[in-house]
Amino acid sequence: MNKHDGSTLDSLFEELGELEEVNARAAKKILAIEAERRMKKLGLSTTTLAQRMHTSRNQIHRILDEGDAGITLKMLFRLASALGMPLQVGFGPPASEGRRRGPIPKSRRARLGKRAEARA
Repeated sequence: MNKHDGSTLDSLFEELGELEEVNARAAKKILAIEAERRMKKLGLSTTTLAQRMHTSRNQIHRILDEGDAGITLKMLFRLASALGMPLQVGFGPPASEGRRRGPIPKSRRARLGKRAEARA
């Protein structure tokens, strides 16, 4: 039998007291990658983005640094606005609970039924 059965990487980082930092770095890496992709799509340089955000190029480089997890909500909203992307901030159910599905409301069932009829 595997003595590590049931353990997860999250539980290891939690034991080490590093789970929060790991999650913050992972989220920041995703944000930095998405921001760079959007900049490329819009043809924006760091100078232009800095001008749009009313900040310095050094601040933009810190925002795009995947290893620097420190970024304020205010700066995230300014970045989202400058890139023309919506920013959604919120809490969800714990990962262990997943999404619970209840019954489909009557109004939604009616819309779903109309779509099915239209496809037939």
